Amino acid sequence: MHCANCALTIEKRLKKIKGVDNAEVSLASEKALVTFDPSLVPLEILEKAIKEVGYEVVYESVILRVSGLSDATDAKAVEERLSSLEGVKQVSADHVLGKVFIEYNPALLSLADLERTLESLRITVLSEEFSQAFEEKEALRLKRLSILGLVATVPIILYSQHKLLSFLPLAGTTISAYLLLALASTVQFGVGYRFYQGAFRAAKMRTANMDTLVAMGTTAAYLLSIRYTFPYPNWKYIYYDSSAAVISFVLLGKYFEAKMKGKTSSVIKRLLELRPKRARVLKEGKEVEVPVDAIEVGDIIVVRPGERIPTDGLVVDGHSAVDESMVTGESMPVEKSPGDEVIGGTVNKEGVLKVKATKIGSETFLAQVVKLVEEAMGRKPEIQRLVDRIAGVFTFIVIGVAGLTLLSWILIGADPSTALINAVSVLVVACPCALGLATPTAISVGMGKGAEYGILIKNSEALELASKLDYLIFDKTGTLTEGTPRVVEWVYLPLKSPIARDGSSDPKLIELAAVAEKNSEHPLARAIVEKAIELGLKPEDPDEFISIPGKGVGAKYMGKDLLVGSIRLMRDKGVKLNGAEKVAEDMMLKGRTVVAVALDNEVIGLIGMMDSPKPYAKEVIEALKEMGIVVVMITGDNKRTAKAIANLLGIDEVFAEVLPGEKASKISELQEKGHLVGMVGDGVNDAPALTQADVGFAIGSGTDVAIESGDIILIRDDLRDVVAAIQLSKRTVKQVMQNLAWAFGYNTILIPLAAFGKLYP
Repeated sequence: MHCANCALTIEKRLKKIKGVDNAEVSLASEKALVTFDPSLVPLEILEKAIKEVGYEVVYESVILRVSGLSDATDAKAVEERLSSLEGVKQVSADHVLGKVFIEYNPALLSLADLERTLESLRITVLSEEFSQAFEEKEALRLKRLSILGLVATVPIILYSQHKLLSFLPLAGTTISAYLLLALASTVQFGVGYRFYQGAFRAAKMRTANMDTLVAMGTTAAYLLSIRYTFPYPNWKYIYYDSSAAVISFVLLGKYFEAKMKGKTSSVIKRLLELRPKRARVLKEGKEVEVPVDAIEVGDIIVVRPGERIPTDGLVVDGHSAVDESMVTGESMPVEKSPGDEVIGGTVNKEGVLKVKATKIGSETFLAQVVKLVEEAMGRKPEIQRLVDRIAGVFTFIVIGVAGLTLLSWILIGADPSTALINAVSVLVVACPCALGLATPTAISVGMGKGAEYGILIKNSEALELASKLDYLIFDKTGTLTEGTPRVVEWVYLPLKSPIARDGSSDPKLIELAAVAEKNSEHPLARAIVEKAIELGLKPEDPDEFISIPGKGVGAKYMGKDLLVGSIRLMRDKGVKLNGAEKVAEDMMLKGRTVVAVALDNEVIGLIGMMDSPKPYAKEVIEALKEMGIVVVMITGDNKRTAKAIANLLGIDEVFAEVLPGEKASKISELQEKGHLVGMVGDGVNDAPALTQADVGFAIGSGTDVAIESGDIILIRDDLRDVVAAIQLSKRTVKQVMQNLAWAFGYNTILIPLAAFGKLYP
């Protein structure tokens, strides 16, 4: 909202809704106080009404680090519970990273409400500072329990094979059976207590998970074994080795899973570790060492060679080369001198720099990158949501198959012990965790890899969709081209004159045009003046100067009239053209922007300028074509100029003479034909088009990643990163599919084998 009229517009719209008694909108606080009957007006209706008049309801997002999410089933239960709260817009729980991403309306519920809801589900919310230490302690705890479990399980397995290993002391005796019970009890309850905790927590959430299967299966085998241990052991039905081995090996798997989770989030940790803990700040002319968190905007920081720059800032003194590879992916050190920006966390390689802090805390580039990566990891792609739904019912299917197995074996005449063991085999061989881990691990690793190379993926849907794009639209100016015109040729007129034949070697035309354009700020004028300086000329000031908006400039110089501008301007002023129109047309066919120069009411020459293609532009276009992607260039330039640039780069399709506001509609037209469309452009100027595209690539964003509209942010102004982002997407999706194939294949093959008695626990 920008004014009182905005607030009034929202008020009027809300009051029209049946069931709304009153609505008051405050411009100062940017809040709407609405009195309504919730039985008549759902909250969604109010939000929709606000959007209809062109405004958005503000939601806050938070990422909570948690413990207690065993698998995808738990994550799904948490999502369902939190989503049921009024005011929650979106929830995504990630059991791999141990995080819950929540988007909510702070006017309807608080962060404390969300935390209390999680606590009621026996999910512990960890503080930011404590979370990393907790993860490390959890991995260490799992390691110790796994070792204890294996140490106890090995003798259980050995003594269970007493017929083969009869040389063992007390093998096959009653005493050995009692000793096995003692060791199995240690494993069942001392090591395996976590599975009972997880199963109980799942039951509390009215669901079932991997812990439920392990707890049910091993408890059944353990109790059956006790039944046949007393008063004298019946070794045929004693399966202490099965229950102990399942607990120990599943726990070992959880340990490896915890280690894998650590690697998955290691990129974020590495980024956070880039920021030094302390910095030297100039206070009254003296260097004072302070914690980085104590730095304030405006402080002057001294950075010596080999040290990391503590925060984003501006060099005010000194010259050096800075290694930005860990932040932007730029392999070569970047030269820095007074006036240049530096990024917190990068390494000063050579000289001493004095840096004025411009951003601190959550506003720094590193903090923005970490926030974007974490939020992206928190938003699940559609394929992961589908897999999570399958995993959510998978456990119940397995329990059903186990029950059916038990009943079937009894019906065909097997003794109850054999039937029970086959049912237990079904329970312990099933692995819903494999399904739940298949997608998030691959996607998190893919996003992390991208962040290392300056490719920030803002949501996982974009990572998935980028692999399927069949159309990719590039904005021309500043994306495919440098964005600044430069003089590439000039010719004198009329062409039959002696000077016209050797025109390009005579700079007089450029000098005269530069005199006329010297006081103009137009990009074409700047290009002419820069060319004159490049040629060693020193354009003088004109005696008189007049700007003709949209057409050119006029000037008086040494008693002569100068006119510099478009052919249309020359025609409007009645200037003698000397064949300028035909020559200009030939130049435009080569992609030139043409400026005519007239002296005393007669065109004496034409200057051709061009916005040159960026390095690697042609190679990038070729690489995209090889991927089967149709490349399109979109520009506001006339068709001839646009076609010339497109031919130069090998682009077959061009949308020319498109106004900035029409770019999004061009993308929409392609989408309506069933195409998946990507857009590459400037994250600010091309915001509507980037938002309309299925995947928006904001290129050359530098350190202002927070304001970008793209789904994928390319920090460097390097077109090759577009190809790298799509390749990363394809590799990640391929890895997801492979993981899912293994997960589904494992369960599809082994569960039937267990049910038919071909596998024993």
